Amino acid sequence: MIEQVEKISVIIPSYRNAKCLDICINSALSNQNNVNEVICIIDGYQDENTEVIEKYKDTINFIVNPTNQGMQYSLNIGVWNATNERILIVNDDNVFPKLWDLILNEDYQSDLIITPNQIERKISMFNFEVADFGGVDDFNFKKFTAFEPKYRKQELTDDGEIFPFFMSKTDYMMVDGFDTLYGSPFICDWDFFLKLELAGKQFKRSRKLNFYHFGSVATKNGKEGDRFKEGEQKAANIFKYKWGIDPIRHPNNSHKPTVEFYKGINYAR
Repeated sequence: MIEQVEKISVIIPSYRNAKCLDICINSALSNQNNVNEVICIIDGYQDENTEVIEKYKDTINFIVNPTNQGMQYSLNIGVWNATNERILIVNDDNVFPKLWDLILNEDYQSDLIITPNQIERKISMFNFEVADFGGVDDFNFKKFTAFEPKYRKQELTDDGEIFPFFMSKTDYMMVDGFDTLYGSPFICDWDFFLKLELAGKQFKRSRKLNFYHFGSVATKNGKEGDRFKEGEQKAANIFKYKWGIDPIRHPNNSHKPTVEFYKGINYAR
């Protein structure tokens, strides 16, 4: 019998992505070891998610924003309502692998933010595993669950700081979550991770498991792609104005620059 471990609160923000959300929720529930808390925030357009809400309403917690408020607001609301200290932030275009909670809990530390590795259909800039288990309309869940373990490696690497991520609720609250000033679901995560870095938190990527990633199917790669791409540039400008630096990864996989001071901030701490 598999041991029982600490329960996790899973936070899933969702925007006009019912098909993906259904796959995401089903995988979270089907592939867990514990009975964890799952909180899904429907960010506007409730009518497009009626079937999904009805399907899972007795199993997970839904929070519905009457109008679209943005990913940052949705994440903050989700975390505020979480009842466990360990939280996992996952976008709705991800699929959970088998025993995800058991594996993540093995490496949990209060000062550590863990990014599970991912599998995508094509090579990407984030050094993910590459395998094709289908797109949203033809995804093969059984095949993914069966074959994902072959891509696992028993190691933690230093290239984290991307979605999804596993951390303590205390640390999330300590840095005041996501900045809602950003009018885009992009770049705001760079802001969030930088705040955690400045607070002395450590980041790792766990290659002990792999989430499947469909890839921004409701945002940059979806029907509203032009709007989201335009918003990403505006968000990058806000980041630079706020912090004095461009939102880029540095050679050490950090969001902190190697120089000491910008706008009075000691980045070398």
